[in-house]
Amino acid sequence: MFPSEKAAPILALLFGAVLLALPRVSGAAALESVKVGFGSISGNQAPLWIAKEARLFEKQGLDVELVYIPGGPRALMALLGGSIQFLNYSAIPTMTAALRGAEAVILGSSINRPDHSLIVKPGIRSVQDLHGKTIGLSSLGSLTDILLTGALRLEGLSEREVKIVAVGGLAERVGALQIGRIDGAMLLGAQMRAATKLGFKELINFSKLPFEVSLSALISARSFVLKQPEFTSKFLRAWAEGIFIFKSNRELSLDVLRKYTRIEDRELLEDSYNRDRDIIELEPLPSISAVKSMLGILARNQPEALNADPHRFVEMKFMTELKKSGFFEEMKRQYPMAKN
Repeated sequence: MFPSEKAAPILALLFGAVLLALPRVSGAAALESVKVGFGSISGNQAPLWIAKEARLFEKQGLDVELVYIPGGPRALMALLGGSIQFLNYSAIPTMTAALRGAEAVILGSSINRPDHSLIVKPGIRSVQDLHGKTIGLSSLGSLTDILLTGALRLEGLSEREVKIVAVGGLAERVGALQIGRIDGAMLLGAQMRAATKLGFKELINFSKLPFEVSLSALISARSFVLKQPEFTSKFLRAWAEGIFIFKSNRELSLDVLRKYTRIEDRELLEDSYNRDRDIIELEPLPSISAVKSMLGILARNQPEALNADPHRFVEMKFMTELKKSGFFEEMKRQYPMAKN
């Protein structure tokens, strides 16, 4: 039985809505299209960039568009709003939103400790000297905001005793330091090294503080990945292979870092590569230990985090299946120079 003339437009609209909810398929190359956000121009994003540049996504049948979205809350809004399907970012904003009912979930994590530094003007010699000073970071409520607040409290200084301002990306923060708009900035990677070469100094090295944080997590919406399991597995395989290439192919990695960071200084690129190569995990499964640590950090401002079940913030299914399938062992055979 055919639909009536009145019902046909309604059916067409419903069919169109279903199509919009699915990954697009490009006709010419038969590749499924996906938009992926990343939140930092630093080496911890390199595996994602390499997966794009080395055509690893295409090998999995995916046409990936990478979108730079600075600031955790803004990036998470794009994910939850459906503008992007995956996000490579710190897990802190994800967990903050999940505590409030959002369905964002951690699929994998390649770095599980902070790699930031608080870089300040030469005249600032101690954390107590920050009283009344202006500190720039990516955005309020982001990982950099939460890490800074935690570090200040460890040193007996309230965040209310300093002025914390949102400046934007890493390059914007270095620029704000140079023109004197801010007295210190939360930096990492090549931009942190560039700032120290300009005469600024490291006041706090966050990797030495008692924080365990998923610094570079792969995030999506739980409903999306459970409805699209094969699509999700393809994406994660390409991302994970990007890690193995990053840790085994120095020259390719430096070329990719140069392209995305727009830094030409070989010394800065080498320094960034060496540091990130050492802290990126070969098998980027979600870390329950890191989730527990982050819940402890978040509990200072979100008391509900104290009793939250850490497993509700992760979806272990996909990475666990990759590990059981022998994927990581095959990667180790294919890229023998990749080491933890």
